[in-house]
Amino acid sequence: MSHPPLRRALCLGAILLAAASHASAQPIGIEQAHHAHHVGDYERSLALYERLAAQGDAEAAERAGYMLMQGPIAYGPRVPRDVPRATAWLEQAAHAGRPHALFLLGLGHGTD
Repeated sequence: MSHPPLRRALCLGAILLAAASHASAQPIGIEQAHHAHHVGDYERSLALYERLAAQGDAEAAERAGYMLMQGPIAYGPRVPRDVPRATAWLEQAAHAGRPHALFLLGLGHGTD
């Protein structure tokens, strides 16, 4: 005896599971970090920038460094001001050729 509704439900479930697995396997791109920043989700934006920076993304390192240099004054209480961490990201970005990171490092001297 055949059970078409059950078979359809199982097929649909398998398709949805495959789609969810594929979506979660997608690499994080800088566009996602930019979007989080643009909509004001600074905590997520910083986390994404730092994850990308840890993978060698110089732009992400520069942006994470800037956010950490500014901290809660610019980004609210969920983004800490962390000058040593900011400096590490900005140095990474500067070594990768990001001139703005070098400028920010110069501004950071004399703070904290």
